[in-house]
Amino acid sequence: MRYIHKLCDKDLGLANGMIPLGSCTMKLNSAIVMAPITYEGFANIHPFAPRDQIEGYMRMIKELEDMLIAITHYDTISLQPNSGANGEFAGLMAIKKYHESRGEGHRNICLIPTSAHGTNPATAVMCGMKVVPIPCDVNGNIDVEYVKEKCE
Repeated sequence: MRYIHKLCDKDLGLANGMIPLGSCTMKLNSAIVMAPITYEGFANIHPFAPRDQIEGYMRMIKELEDMLIAITHYDTISLQPNSGANGEFAGLMAIKKYHESRGEGHRNICLIPTSAHGTNPATAVMCGMKVVPIPCDVNGNIDVEYVKEKCE
């Protein structure tokens, strides 16, 4: 993470003009939490690997869910990615599946402020949603009247 930060300092960074992609993950996760992504045999799984090649991962995730259920006494647990972009994707896919389960799959419009982070519109498009940009003022505040107009 220090190396990545040094590279970021050589370019434009949050402190001097922009927010680099991935910064949310780097800011929100401590180094010890990020360490496992460097472990050989653990970190290099392809995101579209066939199910029969990820049995160990699935067993590990199931065991973690079972332990958390035992500790919390919840009926079930939903594990979410710890990256902002992956969290966005998981959340939007959950919303999409909810609409589809109610026979409302046509509800596929995602309103995104123009001041939003760069991954927001890309994530919505990856989820099969239509992005409608919402104008913002110089402080990043959304145009409420425009939102009301679009909602109608």
